[in-house]
This record gives sequence, C-alpha cells and structure tokens, in this order.
Amino acid sequence: MKMIRGSALLLAALIVSSCAVLTGCQSEQTRTQYEVSSYQGQLKEGQTKSDYNKALFYRNDKKADCPDPFVLDNTAVDGWYYLYGTEGSLYCYRSKDLMDWERVGNALDNMGWSSPGKMSEVRRATWKDIWAPEVVYDSEEELYYMFFSATPEADENIEVGNGVSEGNGEYFMMVAVSKYPDRDFQLVNFQDPDSCGAENMHNYNTVPGATDSDGNVLRAYPHYYAKYMFFDPEQYNRFIDEGMGGNLSATRGGYVRGIDPHPYVDEDGSKYLFWVDSLSDNGIEKGRSSNRLCAVKMENWLKPDWSTATVLTCHKYYTVEDWKAAQSGQDVETVSYEPSNRINEGPFVIKHKGMYYLTFSVGSYADSSYQVAQAVSEHIMGPYRKLTEAEGGVLISGNTSGSQEVSGTGHHSFIPVGEKLYMIYHRHNDVIAAGSARNPAIDEVQWLTIRDKDGNDLDVMYTNGPTCTVQPRIDAFAEYVNIAPEATVSGGENGEFMTDGLLSVYKYAHPDFLQYIQETTIKKTTTFTFDFAQARPVRAVMVYNSKMEDTAFAKVARMEFVCEEDGKKVVRFIKDIQFGPENFQANDYDGAMYYVVPGSAAYAEFDELNVKSIRITVEVPEGQEAVGISEVRILGK
Repeated sequence: MKMIRGSALLLAALIVSSCAVLTGCQSEQTRTQYEVSSYQGQLKEGQTKSDYNKALFYRNDKKADCPDPFVLDNTAVDGWYYLYGTEGSLYCYRSKDLMDWERVGNALDNMGWSSPGKMSEVRRATWKDIWAPEVVYDSEEELYYMFFSATPEADENIEVGNGVSEGNGEYFMMVAVSKYPDRDFQLVNFQDPDSCGAENMHNYNTVPGATDSDGNVLRAYPHYYAKYMFFDPEQYNRFIDEGMGGNLSATRGGYVRGIDPHPYVDEDGSKYLFWVDSLSDNGIEKGRSSNRLCAVKMENWLKPDWSTATVLTCHKYYTVEDWKAAQSGQDVETVSYEPSNRINEGPFVIKHKGMYYLTFSVGSYADSSYQVAQAVSEHIMGPYRKLTEAEGGVLISGNTSGSQEVSGTGHHSFIPVGEKLYMIYHRHNDVIAAGSARNPAIDEVQWLTIRDKDGNDLDVMYTNGPTCTVQPRIDAFAEYVNIAPEATVSGGENGEFMTDGLLSVYKYAHPDFLQYIQETTIKKTTTFTFDFAQARPVRAVMVYNSKMEDTAFAKVARMEFVCEEDGKKVVRFIKDIQFGPENFQANDYDGAMYYVVPGSAAYAEFDELNVKSIRITVEVPEGQEAVGISEVRILGK
C-alpha cells in the first residue's frame, strides 16, 4: 500500500463564511476548512481484498496452517508467543504480536528411526492423529510440558484373550517435556523412572492371564504403547466405569479414548488437567452420552490425583445431573445449540470475578456447525451449567453471524493481552469445501452482564467476531488505540451504543440475548459529535455497519475534525467514506445491498491530526426507513 505523506495530504483549502454551511458550527463566525487526503481501503485491480496499513490494523487472513490453535504466552521468558496446533509432526509458530506468525520447526521429537527403514518405538506410538497440543510452562522446574493426543501404530504381536481385549488403541493422551517451547520435546515413558520420575510411574497389569485373589482374570495392557499413555489405563478405566456406569472401557483394546487436554493453573498455583473422554459406538448404542468433558487435580504435571477426577459436561445436556436424570427415564431439557453428532470437545477455562467459565466446541469440525459454547461454575471442578442461547451460550459461530466468509469457528484458546482478552480459534480455509483444512484467527472478547435464567446478574463472554475484515491492531502492539469510549457523544439517540465496545455481528442469536448487543439507530440524516476533554492525536476513524441488510448503509457522508493547531481551531474534513466491495454484496440490477459482511467498517486513515472533536454524518438511504450503526472506533493516543 502506498500512502501519501506530508503537505500533499492537504488537497484543498476552502474558506467558509457562514456557520450555516458547517454542520455543528460553534461560536466562530468564520472558520477555515481543509479537505484531508485519506486512504479508505480501496481495492486495486485484480484484488479481492484491499491493502491495509499494518501499523494501524490487522485482518484475519490465512497466516498459518494450524487447526485446533493454542497460544502459549512466553513473553516473560523470551519475548515470544508460541502457536501450536493439529499437524502431523506438531510444528509450531511464533509471533511478537499475535497477528502475524512465523513457522519455527518441529516441536515434538518423534521422527527418529531405530534402524534403516524401521520406525522407532516413539515414532510408532505417535503414528497418526496427533491432535490439539497445549503447552504449559512450569517456572519452578523451568520445563515446558506439551499435552496432546495420538493414535499409535497397531501392536500386531499381542493376541486377544486372557484379559487382553479385542481391538487396537486409538486417541491416547500423551505428554512430552522440553527445556524449550519450540523444540526437543521428548515423549514421557511412564514405565521408565528416568523419563517420568519414580513417583510418577504407572502400575498396571501387563501379563495376560494374571488373576486376582478370587481367581478372576485381570484385564491386561501388554501393548508397547501403553507406557506412553498419560493416564494409567487401569486408573482411567476405573474412573470412567465408576463415574459413568457400566463397563464402558471394554472396547478399543481396553483403552478409553481421550483427546484435547487442557492444563490449567489456578490463582493459588494448583494444577488441573481438563480433557475430553470419548466413548466408542458401543457406548452410544446403549444410550449413553458419547462425549464428555472431564477434569482432575494434578499433584504435579505427570501425576493426577484420581480421587478428584470428575465429569463436567455431557453432550446435549445442560448439566451432568440432567444427564443422570435422563438415564433414569426422566424428561429433561436438552441443549438447543448442540447438534446430534455427540461433540463436547476442546475445553478451555477462564476465571473471571471468582467464577469459572468452561468453554468448549460443539458440532462437527468438518462443517459450519462447529462453534464454541460456554458453561459456568462457582468452583473449578464444577458442577458446571451450560448457558442457554438466551444467556449467550454460543460464544462464537459463523452460522449465528450469518457469515458467508467464515465457517467452522471452533477449537480455541484465550490469551489476555494487557487489559483485554482475545480468542484464538480456527476456521475453514474454504467455506464451501470445509473439511480439515483450517487456519487460526483472533478476535477480541468482551465481558457483559446479563440476567440469567433465574433472573440474577451474570457476567458472560461475548466475542467481537468472527471477523474477516480490517480491525484495529491489538492495543498492546499499537501506537494508536481506540479512544472513542473516552469521548462524550451527542447528536442523536442511543449514541452510547457506538462506544460500548460490542460489535453487532450476530444476526441469528437468541432475541433475548440480542437486547444486550444494540446498535445506534437513526431514521434521518444525523450528525454525531465526539468531544474530547482535550485535543488528542488521531490517526484513523472506523464506522461499523449494521448487521442487518435492511438497516445497512453504503457510506459515511462526512467526517469533520475540529483541530487545535498553533493555538487556533481548524476544521478538516473527509467526505463519502465508502464501504468497500469486500464489506458487502449488492444486486447487479439496482446496487441495493443484500448482504453485509459481519464486523465491517468504513474507515479513513490520514496523517496525524490534533483533534478536539469529531463530527460524523450518516445518511439514511432513499427508500430505507432506518440505519443502524454498530460501533465507532477512533484510533488515537
């Protein structure tokens, strides 16, 4: 992008002799106006998206191949953020600003060969389905722990019978350790004290035909890959069988499938691990919930305290108690936004004002139904209740926003940056093909207070996304940030909605929830004034469109900037700031807007102005009853 600088920005000087000519004129009888040269994101020939100034903005273009993204904030150690995701060899990326990523190599050391043409045992154990890594740094040990799941290569040397179940293991959680965040992670062997520590070794039966004191044949776990399972298989199966009822672990070679581990450190330093337990089809046929989120408190990062293990959610039920009631034949309400494909996965925990928020994905990763939901509890180990749609239970969704550009907005992590919170999530590379090809995106998360289903105040998360259009840079990495909330807004009704920090992007959310995400509505041409207590350096202004096509507008008619320059007030202006073609779609025959891209803004950037107030004029298009303005952002200092 080429920007014109310096004196060339002053294209024309207009002398206005009457206050009537100047909208919102104050006491001066004569005022000088200058039209300001600006860049408004115009498309170049052959482009589908405009160039933009990376010093001011970012956009969620494809910048990495990284499904199931997790971000580790390692800035206190080495100044970098690290991004990990589902890839064949667990490649990772790093970034200084969370908006642009560079690939830095293969984090997991699993590519070794024991002899020419023969895979090492570690490579066999992590043969495929290497999914959803998350990394936690232990500052006392100065070690990084990477949790992930993988499917081992089948063990053809083990015969079925004598306590050995039929079938091969798949989707096992594992852990690897390194001194570095981006390389040399070594897979932990829980039968080797030098690898895991003597106090963390697993103690399970490996001998087929072994019996207990009553002569009963014990289940045996002789497969080579058992020692790499993060959870002791006997302990894990006992928890699942006792916690959910029945002999659910009898399939899949006696091993229960677990994916999507999420390590969490509470404010008191206590360690926890959250994960997804997934049954085989055998469990589904018996009418049991097929997918659950679980948690256990950790004595250290390699040793669970199994006495604390608990089930937190069951697919399609608001609470575990609801699930239990349904199993006993009671009629209970089921979750309205969870499809029937048995998914609760990708857990992540956020603590806010003493409450714990468990977020997770529902739907199928391969299509547009994939989205993130939230549950809440007063205690980290639950009980959790999934929020209803009316409470904002769906946290981010391409479907709910009606986006034609973004789908599959699921598996995510959160990253606090300064005073703000951001969500990293993935979306499909191609909304039509969908499938497994996905890339990460980032959008801001806001907290808002609602009335819950019982009429009590409850803070919930709201995501300003998914977006695929130009947005302000993340504050911590920006010279100019949004100062609009610091201005006093006048000139129309409900102007406060333009500076509440909430983008109106969800067309199809529950109407009871949408009352908290309102737009500023006008029914005639209106000028809004943003007054600052003192002059502020300003570099750009963004005006966000309505989410609904019948209240959308194609341009901002005028922006005026009352500036203080050399002790004088000077007015500078920009007119006809257009929403570019990447922000909407119009009918060919009459140009009428029939689709608005969620999170779209008409914006103008310019050389820095010392601004005391800004006046923004928006017109109601001919033949249209009203216009909705979602938000105004003023990038300044």
